[in-house]
Amino acid sequence: ATLARAAPATAPPAPACWRTARRFLRERARVSRANEKMYSLDNPVRAKNWPPPEEVGDPMTPKRCRDIMHHLHVQEIEKMRELRPFPMPQFNPGDLLEVRYELSRSQQTFAVFQGFCTEVRNKWLNSSFVLKNTYDGVGVEQLVPRYSPRVLGVRVVHALQPRAPKVDPRPPTRNYRHMWHYYVRGKYSKGKRLLFKFHTPQRPGIMSMEPRIRRELANIRHRYQMQRAEAQLPPYIFPGPYHITRRQTREVKAERYRRMLIYAWDERQQREEKKRRLREKHKWGTFKIVKEPKMSALTDLPNYHPLMGNLPK
Repeated sequence: ATLARAAPATAPPAPACWRTARRFLRERARVSRANEKMYSLDNPVRAKNWPPPEEVGDPMTPKRCRDIMHHLHVQEIEKMRELRPFPMPQFNPGDLLEVRYELSRSQQTFAVFQGFCTEVRNKWLNSSFVLKNTYDGVGVEQLVPRYSPRVLGVRVVHALQPRAPKVDPRPPTRNYRHMWHYYVRGKYSKGKRLLFKFHTPQRPGIMSMEPRIRRELANIRHRYQMQRAEAQLPPYIFPGPYHITRRQTREVKAERYRRMLIYAWDERQQREEKKRRLREKHKWGTFKIVKEPKMSALTDLPNYHPLMGNLPK
């Protein structure tokens, strides 16, 4: 009875269930750290802390690399500008430049090169310009880095005249539809050839009628003017939408058009009369030679001349 009472005091506590006991039996004696050395997203140990917290906010992408290089270039450019012993002048291709650059800093020697600027390369820190000249009949080109510490001075000997600014050929307009590019593709572009009359830029002024309606109205007016001229009626003055302010202009145009018709009719009559005279002259049987016979030196010889008997045929 005493052994039975003392047995529970020395025995370990019974497990809650046999499954937990089996799980403890399957544990390894030493925990493996092989998963910590496998750097892949399939590894849950490494994927838990990936990507690294220090790179989560600003990842290293190609765009970020380009930005870093750009900022480094800008800092280096500012540094080279401060160390430059001269102010860099403004120049363009075609200018005659003179560049002083050092050959050896230890021997304190420098050289001067003078030439025409043929090319300007703007590439941030790698910017440069090309000078070309001829020495002893041989063309020489020299590429001068813009931000090189060996360049001691750049001088513009002769600058070309600046190009005249391009003038917009389109006239200034008060047309409220000028820049509304609906259904007018290519009408206001500068680089196209003017294929048709209505492809020209819009004239100054507010649009009163559409171009197609205006052309049809002009054709109708022209046909009506011709009909009135054939019927020998005075020309009709089209009053138009501005019958008060534009009447004088239309009267002048009508008078000019009437005179054009009259002059054309007169010329037509003169041509017909000239053709009639030619037809009358060229009729058969009425051809007459009104010229006198031409007297030559042989026909004017006297009878007693020795050549009178045997004249050339």
